[in-house]
Parts: sequence; structure tokens; C-alpha cells
Amino acid sequence: MAIYDLAVIGLGLIGSAALRHLSLNFPNLCVCGIGPDEPRKRKTHQGVFASHYDQGRITRVLDPSQLWGELARESIARYSDIEAASGLQFHHRVGCLRATDIEERIAEVDICARTYNPPHQRLDAAGCKTVYPFLSFSDDFVAWDEKGEAGYINPRSLIAAQLTVAKANGADIIREIVSSIDHRGDGLTIRTREGGLLQARRALITAGGYSNTLLDRKLALATKGHTILLAEAPPEEIERLRAMPSIISSFEDPSVASLYMLPPVPYPDGKTYIKLGPSGYPEPYFNAVDSDSELLDWFHSDGREDIAEAMKAALHRMVPDLKVLSYHSVPCLITNSAHGNPYIDTLEDGRIYLATAGNGYAAKSSDEIGRIGAMLCATDEWHTGLNREDFRAVYAEGG
Repeated sequence: MAIYDLAVIGLGLIGSAALRHLSLNFPNLCVCGIGPDEPRKRKTHQGVFASHYDQGRITRVLDPSQLWGELARESIARYSDIEAASGLQFHHRVGCLRATDIEERIAEVDICARTYNPPHQRLDAAGCKTVYPFLSFSDDFVAWDEKGEAGYINPRSLIAAQLTVAKANGADIIREIVSSIDHRGDGLTIRTREGGLLQARRALITAGGYSNTLLDRKLALATKGHTILLAEAPPEEIERLRAMPSIISSFEDPSVASLYMLPPVPYPDGKTYIKLGPSGYPEPYFNAVDSDSELLDWFHSDGREDIAEAMKAALHRMVPDLKVLSYHSVPCLITNSAHGNPYIDTLEDGRIYLATAGNGYAAKSSDEIGRIGAMLCATDEWHTGLNREDFRAVYAEGG
């Protein structure tokens, strides 16, 4: 039986980052990461899923939350090092335009802009029209046009880069699904669905929406189905929108609270898509996914048709006269904590640690979330200036 000092359970964006940081900072420790690869056929796969099976996630520093702004800033600062060490590119510096007509949101983003001051300019609606004539916003909008490192990342490629570096530094990568974690003596016995068996002194759980399946005491961890629209762009539109940044837009509208949109991005099927999704919609726009069977059904689906239709309408409002060859909707999953920040915490001293709950914002910040979790698991110390209380795990009622 293999014996490890530390095991990372879950190899998504946060878990792969944690494994890299462990391999870099603790070369004398024997570490492994356990988690399945992307399913070959989503519609028939019977195992676990993740939401990083995608080509584009927005990255930027400016955010209504200074906490998320700090996590992003620390992560983005390491992108170039990860690309250089792995030989894999995942970061695309196309900029990010954050636009809103909500007074409270304007004040929040202004505070973040003053605090971190990434390269950006503040625009009114007329300024947006001048810089981005192919976009349309109402006259009440204010926007922050963030440049520098802002843009989007390819989450598949980022994970591959993290794991490439971790493996080169001696970490073992086990492409199996953990089914149970049992306490034995002063360590842990970890079993997988595939029949694997290993021991570890400590484990860091980074399993997203599946984290509760490995815990006796359940976390307040709401998992919600999220529908994404992919609009296939023809060559002439790809050229017309060559200067398009990633976009996050919030509205004073009860039916369309917020959405995000990426510029045309190439996908593995050989087509180029504009990706669009809701990111602040009222509860009816999300599907609660409370069990493994519901989660499986959700990932086998194409998401919700009504949300896809709403996204189509929003896309054509924001990019007038856009020509689209085809539309496709796909399912995604958001794992929410009780307080809106990631859970990074000690669940059992010297044994079980946690770094999970991206709340729909963690892709850009995953390297720093993984780093904090990795350092906590390895040292029992809090290696960041952010307030530890903001990341404490919250347990479900009766959990």
C-alpha cells in the first residue's frame, strides 16, 4: 500500500494548485493528488464531474469584494511562472470590461480600484462606445476597462499546467475517484471507487460539490446548476470582435441581475464560441442539485432552455447585429459557501483540511486559494494577510 505524507483529494482548479504548491514548498514530503480526469463522454459518464471542462474563464483584479480582488491579484501574479515552468499557455491578456448601472456596485468597484489600482480606465457609456463601438450599454452605465493581466484563462490548460509542474517536482497523480476516508491510528486510509487503497498522514479536501460525500459532518455547501450559452461565431465576426475584452455586466433589473461574456474563444470541436452566462440571477435561474443522482442528471443535460433563451437575448442586446452560426447550451455547477468566500479551514487537527467552495468566482483566484489551503494543511499555519475568520468552514444544520 502506498503511504504519503499529504494527499490532495480533488484535482480541479483549486486542488491542482494546492498540489503544485505542496510539491514546490515541501520537496522532502511525499505528496499525491487524487481525482479523475475529464469524462470522455459527458452524456453517458457515470462518475463524478467538475465545472472546469471549459476553454474560458474571466480573470481580473477589479471586483466588488476586496477579498476576491486580493485572491485574484496574488494568483494572477504567478500565471507567468506557471506557464514558464510547465511550457503550457493558459492566460490570454484581452482585458476585462466591468460595467454596471447599480450605484452600490459602482462604489464597491471604485474602492477596489483605489486599493489595488490595476491598469485601467473608468468610462461612461459614451466612453465605452468610443473604445468598443461593437458593444451597446445604456446611458446610465459606468465601466472599468481593466488592462494589463486581465482577460481570460483556459481552465483545462491551467489545471494541466499545475499538474505538469507538480509531477515534475515529484508529486504522484492518481486518476481515481475517492470513495471514503477512514481514520486509522495516526493517519488516514483512503479508498477509491476503482479499488485503490493508500495511506496518508494528512488530507486536503478540494472536491468542490462532492466534498460533503467524504465528510461525516456535512458542510453548509449549496450546489447549484448553472446554464452556459455558447454562440458559434463565423470568421467575419471573429475578426470584427478581435478587440473584444471579457465582460461582466450588472443591471438594475430584477430579471437580469448580472451576466458575464467572453470574446470569441476556440474550442476543442474546432469551432469558435462567444461564451455567455448568468452570474447573479435570482434563485429561479439556478437548479438546486442536492444529491449525487441529481448532479449526474444535471451534467447529462444541456442545462435549462429558458436560461439559454434569456442569454441569447442579452447577447444580441450587448452586441448589436451579431451574426451567429449556431447556439449550444451546456451545464455547469457552482458550489456556494454560507458566507460567499471559499472554505479554507482545519476540519480535524493534524488530519483533515479543506479548500473548497468557489462561489462562481474561484477560477481566476484558484492558485492563491490552493496555496493557502496547501500551506495550512502542511504547517497548521495561516500563510496570508487575509482574515482567517472570513474563510472558516460553516456546517449544515444538524451536520
